[in-house]
Amino acid sequence: MDIKSFLNSFKMKAPEGGSSQYFIGDTQVMPRAQIEGSVQNNAKIPLGTIDGEAIYGSRDRKRAFGNVGLDFANPTSMVDNVPTTFGVGASGQYFKGEDKFPTELKQFGYPDSQEYGKGLTVDQLNAYLNTPLSENVDLGVNARINPYYSDPVDGRMLGKDKFIGANLRYNF
Repeated sequence: MDIKSFLNSFKMKAPEGGSSQYFIGDTQVMPRAQIEGSVQNNAKIPLGTIDGEAIYGSRDRKRAFGNVGLDFANPTSMVDNVPTTFGVGASGQYFKGEDKFPTELKQFGYPDSQEYGKGLTVDQLNAYLNTPLSENVDLGVNARINPYYSDPVDGRMLGKDKFIGANLRYNF
């Protein structure tokens, strides 16, 4: 399956040719996206046997994960010919599925199908700023928030994980 077919299954469109760099005034804007995923349509799944005869259902799944963002480079800074760069981004995942059951299982109370999956979830939001303060000194600031942070041991929701950090770099 090609990328265009994959994105069409989510009712999205792949960008058509052209440059991925844009400008707002003299600030360069660079969109970025890294998305991977898979689509499974009518996959045959074994459900068991009835009177010695194998019974199969079918499974549909759509899953994707990745990150998207915008990076900016502004040539105006405190140091000639050294741009200030900054950006924002988000990472997340998408998962939806449906198992379809054969009519033979209705006598046992099975539904026609069962849907599962959360759809789209945002795993992390982030931002950064890198700017020169002088010819030898740079300042970098990074921030992130994980809106759905859960305990890695028991899966319990712990709330939001937040981080802000900065570094001051001296170039010799």
